[in-house]
Amino acid sequence: MSLMDVAVDLQQSFWNRWNAESRERSRGDISLRQAEVVRSWLDRIGRRDLTILEVGCGAGWFCEELSRYGATTGTDLSDEVLARQARRLPHVRFVPGDFMRLDFEPQHYHVIVCLEVLSHVADQAAFMEKIASLLRPGGQLLMATQNKPVLRDHCANIAPPAPGQLRKWVDAQELAELASPHFVVEELFSVSPVAHKWPRRLLTSYKVNHLLRPVLGDALRDFMEARGWGWTLMLRARRPELDAAARPG
Repeated sequence: MSLMDVAVDLQQSFWNRWNAESRERSRGDISLRQAEVVRSWLDRIGRRDLTILEVGCGAGWFCEELSRYGATTGTDLSDEVLARQARRLPHVRFVPGDFMRLDFEPQHYHVIVCLEVLSHVADQAAFMEKIASLLRPGGQLLMATQNKPVLRDHCANIAPPAPGQLRKWVDAQELAELASPHFVVEELFSVSPVAHKWPRRLLTSYKVNHLLRPVLGDALRDFMEARGWGWTLMLRARRPELDAAARPG
């Protein structure tokens, strides 16, 4: 067994355990906000016959919602967790394994969804390239990933990576640079403001926002998200259409 195989096995063990202990049981506000944004993007497409692939679907919880928009496939290293989800959601196709080694049909998907996976990938450039290869011309990548400046500078209680957990956060510019060789970036913004250090801690406090929401609605949240204070970076990117000279026939 190669060192790469050992590394993948270690990652698989970690994510099986993490998803079983976390995502199979509940979803936090950050995950729910990511899902809300992705649903708004899918609603904007306005179709219910899409081909959708969720890369790094974890416990598969979001695949059930994605399946309302079309034929959905979910893939993740967490083979044990996906086996349980496959029994619960027989209308969703689940493919366990290392995404970079799995074979999916090229240029097949209208939409690829990827929530908080990029930072756990060893070769992020190759990862983006493979995603692009699976999208139809004009297809869309809907991605959420951790916002490096916020997690690095304003969150004090993040544990170091566990064995089998890769971690390489990116900032907005780095994310745009990873996407730009293969995609046209349509939207890139932050969501879910969070901070454990003062003074941002006061503004991002759940209690403060809960108290002010009846008066301000989501204005305070939107203000912070617009300034890049969100835990999550949300990316909507489009694979370019083939130009006339490149089209077959």
